[in-house]
Amino acid sequence: MRWLKMHTEHALDCVNLVPIFKSLPLDEKKAVAGLVVQHQYPKGTIIYLAGDQVGHFMILEHGQVKLSQISESGKEQLLKVMQPGDFDGEAALFSHDQRNVTATALVDSNVCQIDQGAFQSLLKSSPQLAVNLLTTMSQQINNLQEEKTVSSTSDVAGQLAKYLLETSASLHESSFKLPLKKKDIATFIGTTPETISRTFKQLIADGVIKMTASLVEIVDQDRLTDIV
Repeated sequence: MRWLKMHTEHALDCVNLVPIFKSLPLDEKKAVAGLVVQHQYPKGTIIYLAGDQVGHFMILEHGQVKLSQISESGKEQLLKVMQPGDFDGEAALFSHDQRNVTATALVDSNVCQIDQGAFQSLLKSSPQLAVNLLTTMSQQINNLQEEKTVSSTSDVAGQLAKYLLETSASLHESSFKLPLKKKDIATFIGTTPETISRTFKQLIADGVIKMTASLVEIVDQDRLTDIV
């Protein structure tokens, strides 16, 4: 893992990925940007473990990060795949809670991090930032409820298409190696490995993608988008 102090414009780009910051006046965004430190995590790196102190607010600038936890049976349970623009560690803004999940870089990833103490000091000096934060966190709760409804009603092909498009966008490649195994994709989507395999085969038969082992090529992005 490497960490780098970011130039202001680069830090602003990272800050603008987060809705709670994007709507702030420029001077307040620059204040937030001044707190940002970039960390580079090679594929497979554990960014933090369940049980670690939260300590910082994390913005995924580039790459993919999986959030997982260990079930009572000892198996890894995939909870979320973070995409560029996603953020994690909201608890760090208000408390000294511990992480309840483990974060692992699925591909080479760049993460913007803001230290807990520095951000809390900024919140005290910027009531508008605090208001925006609370508003956005409320919206996140609504979005999670909507996503739960969508995931229960959307077909597997649509959810798989969404995952492939997000992965392609994250890697900036139309041809890529799947960061997750098929069984993990099935867990993430909420279906069985057999169903995922059948869905991949159907996408191949329809000429939407090509696939060799874990290597995927998106042949028709428009049709894949229509499936979502």
